[in-house]
Amino acid sequence: MTKFDERVKELVDKHPNLTRDEAIKIVTEKNARKKLKREKKLEKNSDKKSSDI
Repeated sequence: MTKFDERVKELVDKHPNLTRDEAIKIVTEKNARKKLKREKKLEKNSDKKSSDI
């Protein structure tokens, strides 16, 4: 089982009123937000390093 599937299963177990499709949507959106946050942080750090040179 992939980590994605585990997270979906955990979410459905924790909130039984959610359908599997809703849980997949929530996990996918969260992953997208985390990816965007990582990219911004990486960009910020690379800008800081290039200005230090």
